[in-house]
Amino acid sequence: MKHAFFILFLFPLIVLSQENEDFKIYKNKNYSIEYPLNWNLDTSGDNGTEIYIYPKESNNSEIFVENINLLIQNLNDSTATIESCKILVEQQIEAMMTDSKFIVSEIVNKDKHKFHKLIAEGTYNTYKFKTIIYTWYFNKHIYTLTFVTLSEDYINNHTLALKIMDSFSLENNN
Repeated sequence: MKHAFFILFLFPLIVLSQENEDFKIYKNKNYSIEYPLNWNLDTSGDNGTEIYIYPKESNNSEIFVENINLLIQNLNDSTATIESCKILVEQQIEAMMTDSKFIVSEIVNKDKHKFHKLIAEGTYNTYKFKTIIYTWYFNKHIYTLTFVTLSEDYINNHTLALKIMDSFSLENNN
């Protein structure tokens, strides 16, 4: 019976705790995010990003390296809502990508914060991309967390990207 307890209850906990050993937590006063140790975290602010996370090794590094980035925009607009942010993000994707298609576009509640989840695909220059975008409107700021990959690589790397993106948490530090 003791062995059954170990197998049914303790073994899954051990496995779950070992999975998290391969992740590192980045935290600042406004948010936190977890990312794999075999990915790089760039906080330099290049290209207007707050953070830029990408794998240390990528199969298509000559063409495009899949990445997750965070943009933060100060709106100072008291009339903005997550619904208006949803419309804005959809319009931006349609303007940036030709043949854009929305696979998922929904408002989600998580940890007392609503966010817009968008999964889209389209062409930019000559390459076909697939992207996952999470957008929050919080304290008069738009937080846009985006995963971008070549469409052909999406099936191989979207699960890890979702795990990273789902770890993102806004901090209430007013």
